[in-house]
Amino acid sequence: MADLISASSLTRLPELISELGGDPHEFCDRVGIDPAMIGTYDSFVPFSALSTLLGQCAQELGVPDFALRLASRQDPDILGPVAIAARSAETIGDALHDVARYAHVYSPALAVDLTIGDTDVSYGLDTVLHRLPYRSHVVELAMGVTLQTFRMMAGPDFHPTHISFQHPRISELHRYIEYFGCSVEFGSDRNLLTFPRGVMHRQLPRVDPLAYGVAVRFMAGRDPNVAFYDAVSALIVRSLPAGVATLKQVATLMMLHPRTLQRRLASEGRTFESLVDDSRRELALSLLANPNVPVSAVSRQLGYSEPSTLTRSCKRWFSTTPLAKRRELTGRSS
Repeated sequence: MADLISASSLTRLPELISELGGDPHEFCDRVGIDPAMIGTYDSFVPFSALSTLLGQCAQELGVPDFALRLASRQDPDILGPVAIAARSAETIGDALHDVARYAHVYSPALAVDLTIGDTDVSYGLDTVLHRLPYRSHVVELAMGVTLQTFRMMAGPDFHPTHISFQHPRISELHRYIEYFGCSVEFGSDRNLLTFPRGVMHRQLPRVDPLAYGVAVRFMAGRDPNVAFYDAVSALIVRSLPAGVATLKQVATLMMLHPRTLQRRLASEGRTFESLVDDSRRELALSLLANPNVPVSAVSRQLGYSEPSTLTRSCKRWFSTTPLAKRRELTGRSS
């Protein structure tokens, strides 16, 4: 099912609606989104519901640039595993290829590609859903978050050379120019963010301040033993779908040597491998309990390359198959 997107895509949306004088619960109820899910990357909402919500907020709150306002309040961390994969790359070019490769983890409704020319590179995005309400608004949100992702990698002063949208302009032109810092075209053949090819070769910093910040937040103000376990587990869960839930990668995100991470876990009677397995099992339970998430997507979210691996794991964890476990969790007979 392509009509899905991580609930993290709604991060900061309730606050923005409230700032503009609206009732976020009323808006969310109208499109069937549970506000309690907002901000969680391993829960999913219909992509069409997000699109409708953005368009209705723009219309009824009198802010045609609502999607760009929301994007400006979000950071690339909402991409969850996709952001982890990007930050694990050596260069910006490698990171962008990873973003294109793993975009389906964040939303199977998004299609991302790179077109590399002699002097410029174009990052293209579109939705694979043919009938999508308020498509222009969700495309602008996606392009706005894309700019934030580029600035995470290339620095806060990064500006594209050109932005193009397929849809007609829906807000004042100066608003787009202020946000993107470059020329903006409407009614184009593609939705593209274009930038100099040389950016692709820039090295990424080896320390990930955003991911490390997550670990610090988990550890702050809690029992040291439990907090460290929680921090490691949280980063494992975020890294699984992108295939980077390795000891080396997680240790790097936490600014620790792998042996130091192992020793601290051993002092609590844990191993990194057991945390990976426990994290997969808990994530499997969460995703299988959502009937809108296909089993194939559950497999990808757990970092498995083959659905058969998920089947073997479920038999080991739950003594049953993924579909049977889903029926048990949802109370459905089929």
